[in-house]
Amino acid sequence: MRTSPRFNRLFLVLLPLVLAGCVSSEVKQLIPITGGKTVAFSFGPKGAEPGRANGYEVQIAALLPGTDPKENFYQFAFNAPAGAHVKRVQIEDVSEEVAAFPLIDDATPKLTGNRWQADSAKLKAGDPHFAWAMTIQTSMRVYRFTITDAAGARTEMLHVVGYPDFIKSMMRKKWGEKY
Repeated sequence: MRTSPRFNRLFLVLLPLVLAGCVSSEVKQLIPITGGKTVAFSFGPKGAEPGRANGYEVQIAALLPGTDPKENFYQFAFNAPAGAHVKRVQIEDVSEEVAAFPLIDDATPKLTGNRWQADSAKLKAGDPHFAWAMTIQTSMRVYRFTITDAAGARTEMLHVVGYPDFIKSMMRKKWGEKY
């Protein structure tokens, strides 16, 4: 099943709007992550606050459609502090209690200005990692960014993204699922 270019453009336009949120005041929400831990995340008027630590700040954490209708990939980006010498970037989905799911392990990261950006490998519909997309309630996904600098110091940031059911419904339809 092929999706139309119009559907793909609509998906890409709506995703940032959904991720931006529409909360009128700051709210803290406890979200469970890998290892049975619970982390408090702040949600403000523009949605979830970006992950931040030691001068680093998450700019993008998005699930995007691939060119094949049954594929998706993640895109991640962060800003680094001025003069940062990043040696390694690892990103994992830590939303499931049992185990983290590795998405990116960049052993030769390149900063453009003070920004790093990369795409994950493509994941096929039906991949066990996408089991959350088959549910009909909003899914909160937590991504752990682990950044190692040239001196060996590690910085960890947690970043949360909410995927409401209408976004997941579009994904399932694109994959050919009948819901």
